[in-house]
Amino acid sequence: MGEKGFYNINNLNFSTSKKELSLEAKIAEEKLVDNFYRELLNNGKDSISGELFKTDQEKIMIRRFNQYIEEAAAEVGVTNLRPPLLTKKIHFAAPEGYDKEFPEHGDSVRGSYDAIVDAAYIKKNKGMHPWQIAHYTLHEMVHSFSAIHYNLDLEGEFNYKKIGYDSVKLRDNSSKKMEASSLLGDSEDSEEVDHLFLAFNEGVTDLMTKEILEKHKVDLIKDLELDESDLENNPLEYHNAIYFVNWIMKKIVEKTNEDREVVWKKFKVGMLTGSIMHLREIEKNLGPGSLRLIAKVGKNNEDNLAFLEFMKNYDKNN
Repeated sequence: MGEKGFYNINNLNFSTSKKELSLEAKIAEEKLVDNFYRELLNNGKDSISGELFKTDQEKIMIRRFNQYIEEAAAEVGVTNLRPPLLTKKIHFAAPEGYDKEFPEHGDSVRGSYDAIVDAAYIKKNKGMHPWQIAHYTLHEMVHSFSAIHYNLDLEGEFNYKKIGYDSVKLRDNSSKKMEASSLLGDSEDSEEVDHLFLAFNEGVTDLMTKEILEKHKVDLIKDLELDESDLENNPLEYHNAIYFVNWIMKKIVEKTNEDREVVWKKFKVGMLTGSIMHLREIEKNLGPGSLRLIAKVGKNNEDNLAFLEFMKNYDKNN
């Protein structure tokens, strides 16, 4: 076998450790990967604490969102998407139930997609407006359609996962190099990094979510039995990371004279396919060290402030 085993099953990607394998070991490895995939299909819970029944409108909404995401992907040339999440793997839960399941998320988190169990969870407050529920649900569904990559060792345990741009190292294994870490020029024995491109991934995800909601607003209003004034009186609060993703695109456009839609297409394609080498253009156009700053936004307040300072002084220094 070559340097690294790579497998694609229903457009979910799996790779294995860098090691030459005998034919017998390769067969065993393929079985481990297949078993891991089967576990993904069966993982997750039928219900969680505080689970709420989906309304008929919400079931229709989920089916529409699967269609809209696939259409949005096709518009940028991406057609080899993973199969949609089953409706039963999208959970709506009352706040107390959601918080019990995910105590680490905090009050501000409205939903999450868990690639380990391949399921989405939405915190649904009593009286929450359907348009807000639509926003949070679509955001997590976009995450689920993003390129997902699991890296496994020879025992079938995984070392890191990558969802769109967000690379997450799950346990220490210095012999493995994360793709995103490699992109930043980190050596294999560098300090462990929990997340890379976390906020950037959230910004691209929510910007795509916003684009889909606006494009299909008329149909969704009908499906959810709303009216235009409902939406005006209940404006959506999009992720703060949209602001700096738009800022990055603006600066690239100013530097290269590319059309913004060309840059935006690259960002969407990268999230949906997992191909992130185009991010080198950020370093090329925004200057040395810029990509590393962007990769760390979302990890902690110190890294967030460092990038805000970079943005504040960018025009003065360039």
